[in-house]
Amino acid sequence: MGEKYTNLEQAACDAALAIITDRITTLKELNRVYLKYKALPRKQKRFSNYYSVEFLGHNVPEMYALLKEKLKPDIELFEDWELPSDKYAVSEPDLYYKEECFNSGDTNICFLLGHSGSGKSVMARTLEGDDIDHIELDDLLLTKDHFTMEELKDYSDMMYSFFAGEGAKYYIGVEERNRIPKEEYEDRVFTDFVHYAMDYAGQHRDKRFIIDGIWIYLYFDDPSVFEDYTVFIKGTSFLKSKIRATKREMQRDKETLKDRKEMFGREVRNYLMDEDKIDSYRSYYGGRPDTIFREENSADARQEEAVVRELNEIDRCFVNGDADGIAEIRK
Repeated sequence: MGEKYTNLEQAACDAALAIITDRITTLKELNRVYLKYKALPRKQKRFSNYYSVEFLGHNVPEMYALLKEKLKPDIELFEDWELPSDKYAVSEPDLYYKEECFNSGDTNICFLLGHSGSGKSVMARTLEGDDIDHIELDDLLLTKDHFTMEELKDYSDMMYSFFAGEGAKYYIGVEERNRIPKEEYEDRVFTDFVHYAMDYAGQHRDKRFIIDGIWIYLYFDDPSVFEDYTVFIKGTSFLKSKIRATKREMQRDKETLKDRKEMFGREVRNYLMDEDKIDSYRSYYGGRPDTIFREENSADARQEEAVVRELNEIDRCFVNGDADGIAEIRK
């Protein structure tokens, strides 16, 4: 490659390069170009990335990720569904009610809401510390199959206390669950635990607690129940949450893809009802003076962007030759 190109068309026509442009319309073609890029010698990769950044604003791997997101087959899961409102597809900012009260210790329990797959657990982990007990409400179901009482002591003092005391009847496994009516178990374990958690937190002011799970809005129709406590609500949309949750489950077991597609028709209705329930919480807390909003953010994503920018600058240095490129980097 002996000349410097002045437009994308010229660079894309160079057989020695592999540049992903937004003219690619199929996943098959996208993968073909990316495989060619992966097989290029290092120098040709640098030139491909240089011209990709120069004319498209992103290097080749970034363009691959962007187009794959648009063309990914996951969308087939949703293409037959007409969503009744943009709110099901467009994410809202994350809502933080009484965050300062929680950070200062004035309020020592935080209830974290959002769709399954919305990033609640990630949000909670950013707040964890030596004095924070983080409980995922999913762990209240069939607890006996997953934790011994000794293991519960290490997981959560609050959960251990609940199952060792007034919640002992809920410490069961799948065999016992099959013999108990739903209204005597699943319909009560979550409400009983949440009320227990409020009392327990009031008696243990030396610690802070995060209660995380969809069961909060599913079993408590009245948002005012939590107004004396800290409430965080993930704003990730139904559609984005569902894709995340499906990907997460498929990564655990890739054979579940077919089952997930078949189940989606049933689950989507539940998600749409969930959206309305979350909306009622968002409306209740949205206008309060102790509430602030933040766009969904990721420290890891910001760090990755910084690294990619640095790599792009390194590629730029080599356009005029390896020796000159190395000299530029040393400067």
